[in-house]
Amino acid sequence: MPFVTVEYSDRLAATFDRPAFAREVHEVAPPLVNVAAEAFKTRFRRIEESYFGAADDDLDAVFIQVAILSGRTPKVIEQLSETVLEIARKHVTGVEGRRLHIMVETREMERDFYRAHKA
Repeated sequence: MPFVTVEYSDRLAATFDRPAFAREVHEVAPPLVNVAAEAFKTRFRRIEESYFGAADDDLDAVFIQVAILSGRTPKVIEQLSETVLEIARKHVTGVEGRRLHIMVETREMERDFYRAHKA
């Protein structure tokens, strides 16, 4: 914990350096939320089909959700979102002739209700 979930348009598979993105997030973000780098877990999901707006067929997107345990200030949450966005911008290159949108949402998970098992 924290969990980083990245969904990205299929067309970006060759232009998104996912290992570099995850490595940098795992290096840079932990001090922002006061956790060890080992606590960060990132997973990627390729979006094979998506629709944006009424006629946006020239748009590729990266949706990033960062889930952290509750208790951080709004400023820390905002800083984490901005940091992850900047890291993504470094590691995703848009496909020529297409637009690229990168979005980050950081959300809190209630500590009282979060459970994990480690074996």
